[in-house]
Amino acid sequence: MPLPALLCLCAAASFTSRGDYRLAGLFQMHAAGRRPAAGGRLRRVSPPRPAAATFKSHSYSLSQAMRFAAEEINNSSALLPNVTLGYGIHDTRSEPASLHATLRALARQGRQEVEVLPTFRHYEPEAAAAIRPDSTQLALTTVAVLSIFLIPEVNAAPLADEEQGSRGVMV
Repeated sequence: MPLPALLCLCAAASFTSRGDYRLAGLFQMHAAGRRPAAGGRLRRVSPPRPAAATFKSHSYSLSQAMRFAAEEINNSSALLPNVTLGYGIHDTRSEPASLHATLRALARQGRQEVEVLPTFRHYEPEAAAAIRPDSTQLALTTVAVLSIFLIPEVNAAPLADEEQGSRGVMV
């Protein structure tokens, strides 16, 4: 008898495609913007304004490359004949969004909750593999959760730590 569900997942992924096997693409396409440091001058205290979000075009390009690769595989009769490859692309803009996308990939096929089953032999996750985020902090969360369920993960690009200055455009 399976244990109770851990979490109900109601939001859908940004881009999805059905298939016999499904890849989960976890890409950080947006990140919270950083405000420039205030100078040494004293200013009048005002309510904080939200910082501009950063659009990461490199991560968006990686997500589109994954989508293109899946469609090319599905359109080819030589690659994976009689099998369709699906995908779910998620924007992991923050740690909660990354955790939500990771749990979406773990949900059993056709369901919206993550169950802990007594054995992994009967476990059928939505995703057969995952492409993890290129942020070190977000990747650690994803790795910790997916490794428990034995979901293989690949890195689409080298980790782009904040210290290295990941590519982005202010919007």
